[in-house]
Amino acid sequence: MSGSTAWLIAVALAAALALALLLVQLAYRAGRRRAPEGPSSRLPGLESGASAHRRVRLAIYVVLLAAAGHAALLAWQADASLQRRQAETEAANLAGMQRMHSQRIGRIASLLGQLPGEQLASQAELRAVLERADRDARVLQEFLYSGSSQLGPALALDAAVLAGWEETRSALYRQAEALLQAAPQRGSARVATLQQAVEPALLAAERLVLALEQATEARQRSAVTLAKVWAAATVSLLIALAVIVAEPTARAVRSQYLKLATQARELERLALVAELTTNAVMITDGRQRLVWVNEAFSRLTGYRLGEALGHSMAGLLQSQPTEQAALARLQTAVQAGRGARAQVLNRRKDGRELWLDIDMQPLRDSAGAAEGFVAVAADVTERRRAQADLRIAAIAFDSLEAIAITDAAQSILRVNPAFTRITGYSAAEAHGRVVGRLLRSGRHEPAFYEAMWRQLSAERHWQGEVWNRRKNGQVYPEWLSITAVTDEDGAVANYVAVFTDITQKKLADETIHNLAFYDALTELPNRRLMRDRLGQVQASSVRHLRPAAVLFIDLDHFKELNDTRGHDVGDRLLVEVARRLQATVRVNDTVARQGGDEFVVILPDLSETPEQAAVDAETVAEKVRAVLTRPYALDEHEWHSTASIGISMLYGNEVSLDEILKRADIAMYEAKRSGRNAIRFFDPATHAAMAARIALEADLRHALPQGEFRLHYQLQVDQWRQPVGAEVLLRWQHPRRGMVAPGSFIALAEDTDLISPIGHWVLREACQQLRRWADAPATRELQLAVNVSARQFRQIDFVEQVRSVLESSGANPRLLKLELTESLVLVNLADTLAKMQAINALGVRFAIDDFGTGQSSLAYLTRLSLDQLKIDQTFVASMLGSHTDAVIVQTIIGMAKSLGLEVIAEGVETEEQLAFLVRNGCRRFQGYLLGRPVPIEQLELQLASAVPAEAAD
Repeated sequence: MSGSTAWLIAVALAAALALALLLVQLAYRAGRRRAPEGPSSRLPGLESGASAHRRVRLAIYVVLLAAAGHAALLAWQADASLQRRQAETEAANLAGMQRMHSQRIGRIASLLGQLPGEQLASQAELRAVLERADRDARVLQEFLYSGSSQLGPALALDAAVLAGWEETRSALYRQAEALLQAAPQRGSARVATLQQAVEPALLAAERLVLALEQATEARQRSAVTLAKVWAAATVSLLIALAVIVAEPTARAVRSQYLKLATQARELERLALVAELTTNAVMITDGRQRLVWVNEAFSRLTGYRLGEALGHSMAGLLQSQPTEQAALARLQTAVQAGRGARAQVLNRRKDGRELWLDIDMQPLRDSAGAAEGFVAVAADVTERRRAQADLRIAAIAFDSLEAIAITDAAQSILRVNPAFTRITGYSAAEAHGRVVGRLLRSGRHEPAFYEAMWRQLSAERHWQGEVWNRRKNGQVYPEWLSITAVTDEDGAVANYVAVFTDITQKKLADETIHNLAFYDALTELPNRRLMRDRLGQVQASSVRHLRPAAVLFIDLDHFKELNDTRGHDVGDRLLVEVARRLQATVRVNDTVARQGGDEFVVILPDLSETPEQAAVDAETVAEKVRAVLTRPYALDEHEWHSTASIGISMLYGNEVSLDEILKRADIAMYEAKRSGRNAIRFFDPATHAAMAARIALEADLRHALPQGEFRLHYQLQVDQWRQPVGAEVLLRWQHPRRGMVAPGSFIALAEDTDLISPIGHWVLREACQQLRRWADAPATRELQLAVNVSARQFRQIDFVEQVRSVLESSGANPRLLKLELTESLVLVNLADTLAKMQAINALGVRFAIDDFGTGQSSLAYLTRLSLDQLKIDQTFVASMLGSHTDAVIVQTIIGMAKSLGLEVIAEGVETEEQLAFLVRNGCRRFQGYLLGRPVPIEQLELQLASAVPAEAAD
């Protein structure tokens, strides 16, 4: 390649690269002009920065491409130059070899002429030299004329030199061939001719070598020129790159740097504003996850930046009570990529709730799509609370409480409707009036108001109870609260008075006081107030050394009145008793209702000596007993009642209040035991008996839950002494007392109302026993008689109890017999008849127990649903020795036959008694003669031994 050609190639390559860069730049700018603009940004440097970044990157790629192309060309040029240098060196070597071959041919020719004996060897050597020279010559010719794959491109040589070399070489080769083919005799001539041809060939070879050297030097000069051209092209390329790429890129980078610096300063200002603002600032990504929050966010919510990152605002802060409409509005806006604003109730990290006014705006990319949101939240908790307070205040001003607002001189500026309703003054009538003068009742002394204003001046607030006067002149109590309102200088600007009419409250307080300290029925002091009065009397006795006394009064047979005529009649009796007691005692005496039909009279300041004080107490007790004995007109009927009175003397504080009342109670029980309608003083012996009774009662209360009761059965037989049934009798097996006799606890159970649950248990056990007997032929027809107490029978649900027990046990009702006393039957006859008929309808039978000891009449007996009369054992025991008792027994048997009733005699202990009863028509018997009360196991043994042989079969 010539230097000019290489120079042209380099220039063309540089121009092509420059043109390519120019075209890329123009295409980029055209693309920028055609590209649609996105939404404007508050930070335009972001978009220009991205554009500059793309330009710089493109420029770098172009420079790298140009450098790579240039490096490839240089590598190619260096390789070509190396190949040319190698070819030139090889050509020079070949040309030198031609000269050397010519010299060898001349030398061999000389040898042929001088050493005929070596002719054959010399000829062979000559032939070899000729072949080698010819081969090298052809290679050299190929290179010199057209180049070769081995030696590279041809060199430009002088044609005359080439022609001279070709001509002399050809002549030399011909002469050498001729020598080799000549006859021996002509060899000398041929040698001479050959030697003559050697010299021109050597000269031509020399000229060829010289020409090659000159051509090589020329080519090297051309290569140097080309290198200079390439250097110039490289410099040109670099200048072009500097002008087209480097300088614009540097300007773009500098411009971008300036923009970024400006942007950085703006970002710093914005970041500072975001950090220093009192509002919380939050930025989310496209998935609504927090990516940045400011310090105000942490202060408001308690979540630090690290705790908030990656969470959604709703998941992190949302509180359940937030209004759903506000949440839906925010969610819809977020999903649509729009801005929105709402007030939302959120929750702090510590669980406290706060209201945030949240303004959310989308962050958009260059294409206008939302890639996140920025939210600014302001704490509006206090504002909402203030708004709520204002609403509440507006509602409160129209509340039930009266409100009056005055100026500093107490002149009324405004009142609410409740003020008018309570005082009677309209807003127009009250306006401008001094509130104290308008409503003052005159009940309070000036000192009261002076104290009020002193406290108002010192504490800016006063509240208390005040009596004021309405417009109609009525004085009423109110609860007043006054608050002083100060201005910015601390001076009182207004007074706000809020008051409530507490008339009803005062009445309610009085009612509550009465309910707390007085009996609602009799209006006497109740037990609580009575104990307080007794404490005062005891303290007075200690101070003045004067005895006192306590009367404990219990009405006799009051329960019978309640049972027969109802509680309303009983209440009227209690009210009349209270009135009579108050009318009988002294003014300073206290009459109190202890509870039920029990009353207490406290007699203070009796005579100084104990003996006379006891006489004084007994005198009052006699007056009370006499007054209470007089008939009572109740429910259009006259009722006669008596009272049992116990007296306990009080001497100072030797005993407690509880002990005083306890002693009086014990004395009262002693009065009842003595026959009622009596007066008894406390006696220590009686106290011991009462203590024993109390201990027995305590044990009795645990007997049923602890399973201490046992049932014994006493056999009942017919006139052939065949078993017809048994009476169920209750026994108490106490773990410490042993077997307690029924007479020791039945009456106590009646008095304490424990008899009802005990009786229910007996009834249930008896029915279960009947059910067990029903499975055996020998016992399936046996009856069981169960005693029912008055308290148990008078229970409202007694009929339902019997029905429930029968259903749950599965017992045959016709085998159950309930024994009632005459006194029970005759009290509240209507209730008795109704219950007996209902129970009889179930199939249950009835018997009158201890018949003959009461006041039954034939008329009553005909109305009752009876099946059996039981002759009391007292008549059976004495009928053989007493004509009267014998007649009574005969009469009972005869009357029962007349009424179609069965008769059973209890307490049969001798054969004579049994024979008498059989002769007079009695067909059922019970007593020690026939069988003592025994546990069920022993009874069943008796039944087994009493069954006839034919029945056993």
